[in-house]
Amino acid sequence: MEIRSILGIEAARQAIINSEYANKYNGQLIIRMADTNSEDVYKPAYDMIIEDIKWITKNRAYDITTQSERIDIYYKYALELINMNKAYVCKCSQEEFRKYVIKKEACPCRDKSIEENLKEWNKMFTYYNEGDAVLRIKTDLKHKNPAVREWPAFRISDSEHPLHGKKYRVWPLMNFAVAIDDHEL
Repeated sequence: MEIRSILGIEAARQAIINSEYANKYNGQLIIRMADTNSEDVYKPAYDMIIEDIKWITKNRAYDITTQSERIDIYYKYALELINMNKAYVCKCSQEEFRKYVIKKEACPCRDKSIEENLKEWNKMFTYYNEGDAVLRIKTDLKHKNPAVREWPAFRISDSEHPLHGKKYRVWPLMNFAVAIDDHEL
């Protein structure tokens, strides 16, 4: 018998374990397909993943959700964070920003007003090019882990998405999308 799966070993293992826990404790298994990085998404994979999940979990999946279908929810939270002064649009190059992170210092973009950040957020959708700007989450600049300092939540990508084409160009990064989904789902 040949076992074919588009899911990686880790994804399959997680699906099996979570399925068994949901079954044992009468819970609901929610499968989240991460597809907000269009460069990594292969259109036929959607159906193959659903087929694999149904087989691996013995058809126990309560809901299968696709992150690209939830983009408006991510935008809503991004706007809330900007309005709370907890996120800002950063136009520093990666190399320039890395220097600030290593020094545990704020980049110059961090201190912009909420109004300026809202204008720049809107420019990410129409004006800025890929790599020109990201939306960052304000964190503890002195945190011992540099990866946690001012992490990017959204970036611009002009790649065509297999489901949405060119409809969206500002995409959430994994850390942001997963945090919102964990809260919402």
